[in-house]
Amino acid sequence: MQRVIHLIHTSPGRTRLRLPWLRHDAKEATVLADELLRVEGIREVQVRPYTGSVLCIHAPQELGVEDLLEEVRRCTGVDRVLRPGEEPPEEEVLLLRALSEGSGVARAASQCVKGINVDLLRATEGRLDLGALAAMGFAVAGAVEVAVTGRLTRPPWFNLGWWAFRTFITMEGVAIRKTPSPVRHSDSGVQAPHGQDTAGAPRHDA
Repeated sequence: MQRVIHLIHTSPGRTRLRLPWLRHDAKEATVLADELLRVEGIREVQVRPYTGSVLCIHAPQELGVEDLLEEVRRCTGVDRVLRPGEEPPEEEVLLLRALSEGSGVARAASQCVKGINVDLLRATEGRLDLGALAAMGFAVAGAVEVAVTGRLTRPPWFNLGWWAFRTFITMEGVAIRKTPSPVRHSDSGVQAPHGQDTAGAPRHDA
């Protein structure tokens, strides 16, 4: 993996970076946090090896963003820094493609299902497709179960969960489409997932 330091967000005294290679080396993430805490002006460092996120709380009058980046370069041996709006590396391109076109597994499964659907349409001369067949199949199976048992059974929890999920994505399609991707910022910069400042990360306090 190409080692690149991503400058995700900065505000006075608060700078978030992302170092993707830390996802594969939790020990290195801990070592980096310990080294940064030795830097004068850094008050706190939060590292999330799972995402490669590094949040630094620092005194802006003692340590500016550029000085902080220089310290991270020194600790990691990585020179390249990508700032918001700059072209993302190959990893980000792959993530963005998956978000816009679907994952590789999803695309392969979709191609397989579409092939089956075309074969069914061809066999029925366009009168029946896979969606209609599945709907009728479930309806018939439900009717047969009621006829055999003589009662309406309560659906299991996982069916209720699936129906709730399906109802949500059907009814809230507009909201889902309008929700921005957490991979890139609206200004085309790379962005860490929103709302992950305080949960789920090893925390090192100065």
